[in-house]
Amino acid sequence: MVISIIFFETAIELIPESLRNHPLIRKEWKTNTRKKNRGILLDNAIHASLMKDLPSREKRGRPDIIYYSLLNLLYSPLISDNKVKIIIHTYNNRCIHIPSDWRIPVNYNRFVGLFSQLLYKKRIPIEGKSLLTVDNCTMNQILENFSQNRIFLLERLTETSNEFFKFNTKVDDDSVFLIGGFQSGESSFLLNAELPTNLDFQQISLYEETKPAWIIASRIIHNLEDQLL
Repeated sequence: MVISIIFFETAIELIPESLRNHPLIRKEWKTNTRKKNRGILLDNAIHASLMKDLPSREKRGRPDIIYYSLLNLLYSPLISDNKVKIIIHTYNNRCIHIPSDWRIPVNYNRFVGLFSQLLYKKRIPIEGKSLLTVDNCTMNQILENFSQNRIFLLERLTETSNEFFKFNTKVDDDSVFLIGGFQSGESSFLLNAELPTNLDFQQISLYEETKPAWIIASRIIHNLEDQLL
């Protein structure tokens, strides 16, 4: 069996349609789509002044979060040995399965260019055998595939996760770890009670305070390597 790491509501998306006719966006969007076959990633560092009226803006426009998280995961031998798989669920309900033989560009600008094309064209490369693809999905649909698995939600210390998870016992071979891929805010799929009630579901904490997703991912893969290698 394979352990799964799922980043949910990840803050990576193309510029929303409501902003594409803005004077600061329109020309670059047309140039990118016509000449480069890609869109523009929403980025709070660049588009903060345009995002003030976007719903849940505090959870959006942080493609760097998944970039650093993938850097911490994809060079682990557990990935190349097919012992751990990665799924990215995005804020606007897109789903990207990361294949074990894919390596993330080390340069952040190349990553941005690649994923702006992936989310626009739904596949990379555009022609020939695809390396990465994008599908429409909700977290509920993803979790339906893990109805018999033990699922851990990584979060800060709360009343429902009143002690730290120590990895003292062996993790089940088909366990699933859920990591929020956004900066701040609450999880929509949990608030909407979309998590199936029949799952072996547990909220766990690795730290007392909130940590970035890439720190959580790094600690998980380190502990899994200690157990599985």
